[in-house]
Amino acid sequence: MKLKDLKDVLTFRSFRPEPDDSSAPWRKRFPREKTLLLSIGRRRVNWLSLDKRGEFTEAGSMDGELKEVLAAVGPELRAHTDNGWCAVSLNHRFVITLEVNLSRRAGLEEQLRTNPKAALGAKAERGKRYTLTHNPESNTSLLLACDDDAIVKTEAMLREHGLQLGRISIGIYGMVLDLISQVAEARAARAVSHPGEPFGNVVMVACCEGSVVVLSQREENWTELRSRSDLYTDDLAPVMEILMPLLQNAGPGAHVVFMNDEQGSNFAELLQARSPGTQLSEVTVSQQLAKLLTDQ
Repeated sequence: MKLKDLKDVLTFRSFRPEPDDSSAPWRKRFPREKTLLLSIGRRRVNWLSLDKRGEFTEAGSMDGELKEVLAAVGPELRAHTDNGWCAVSLNHRFVITLEVNLSRRAGLEEQLRTNPKAALGAKAERGKRYTLTHNPESNTSLLLACDDDAIVKTEAMLREHGLQLGRISIGIYGMVLDLISQVAEARAARAVSHPGEPFGNVVMVACCEGSVVVLSQREENWTELRSRSDLYTDDLAPVMEILMPLLQNAGPGAHVVFMNDEQGSNFAELLQARSPGTQLSEVTVSQQLAKLLTDQ
């Protein structure tokens, strides 16, 4: 055993995941290390640093494409990290769709990564990366497609400025999955407290740095989905045009559950103005997107 290996055992470092192990929790990958979180839109980049204690510290934002922002503040962003590691939310160049009767055979997720055509048939497009989430109670699924070129170019641009891509995700997709999980927990609790009573219709709304996903659920079934990127800047008013048709289709008494990338949006006021009396539950927490990116 080499001296370095012995030291790693004595400090428990050999039991930690490697920094590029994207399946491990962020803090376990980078204990006592400064890292950077980037939220990348088509025309704006936001950043937030994570200090050695795992606490969010310095935040910033700049309008422009990623290439322009890196040219202007690349050294500053690199200085927010110890070794250049960053987690990225890509907020454009993706599509989320609601699919029916997709295969659920074993090994499908791995096949999506290696051979999307074999997994999806005619639905697969060249130059896309896919991920899939099935509804465990019905025959519906969420399908995320992202441009492979966007991921490759993002990684290359970051590398030019000394930044290493530790994780890249479509932030709003993670937010939708979080909403689905919270609604499922609420349904389960309702079934215990009011057995035999229907849960009712829910319309889930996720907003993330200009992108929006609206998903309707009738009891256990996902029924409609709308997804748009680059829809708004700071004011969520355009989101209402995506939401209202699905809310009307959900019928009287539908419950809206809303999550934003950060607290303090004007969504509640906009919904009240367009649909007075609609029940709203906002589940956004402070630093919502950042916490999803870092498994908090």
